[in-house]
Amino acid sequence: NKNNKNSAGAAKNGGGKNANNGDPQKSLTLDPKVVATGFANNGQDVPTAGQVASLTSTNNFINFCLTVPNLPITNGQQIQSGSCNPSPIGAIPSVDKMPSSKFTNPKNGDTIQPNQAFTISMAIQNIDTGHFVNAQQNYFAAPQQLNSGGTIIGHSHVVVEQLQALDQTTPTNPKNFAFFKGLNAAAQGGVLTADVVAGLPAGAYRLCSINAAANHQPAIVPVAQHGSLDDCVYFTASANGKANNNGGKAGGG
Repeated sequence: NKNNKNSAGAAKNGGGKNANNGDPQKSLTLDPKVVATGFANNGQDVPTAGQVASLTSTNNFINFCLTVPNLPITNGQQIQSGSCNPSPIGAIPSVDKMPSSKFTNPKNGDTIQPNQAFTISMAIQNIDTGHFVNAQQNYFAAPQQLNSGGTIIGHSHVVVEQLQALDQTTPTNPKNFAFFKGLNAAAQGGVLTADVVAGLPAGAYRLCSINAAANHQPAIVPVAQHGSLDDCVYFTASANGKANNNGGKAGGG
């Protein structure tokens, strides 16, 4: 069969090189050299209590989004109703290059003056910061990448959420936040900063980082068991200098 021979020839030539001037990054054919054969195993050759079978694939899930026809392709957009993203995870650093961050201001338990400007500062390591793509056109639109030293190329974000009290135990609503800032500048001396120009009303707050690759996806690391890649601290905005545990509600979140 002539068509089969052509298909076999394309695979032999590295995934359609002839049709794309030898550039596998422009080919619509999966190169056999990058097929992850382990994806065909659901992990339950020996059934293990507490585990579920993995979804499997023999073609790197290249057409996975066809299984969810109700969802649009993400296509670099932030689609609030949900979507399916075909971009692979990408390059993963070694365990010695896993990112980590720690807030230096405000520190955990601090009290700040309400409605006064302040600067969030955060020490960060193992992210090549200052790489921030267009979040309206390139959101999740490329794999995670590493620099020549094996460090994730990316940036960070900081988000402040209002709490009912510092000892609140009910989960927050991620749609609500009092302050959010993507940090697109490179760290200076290993520290990132964000100015909260309007300050925050009196209340209790949680401040967290979201360390990310260049295309805004949360940083991916090589092992399941690891320390947190992000930091969170709890602080209070109070004119009298006292921590807020009375359920008082601040605005803006």
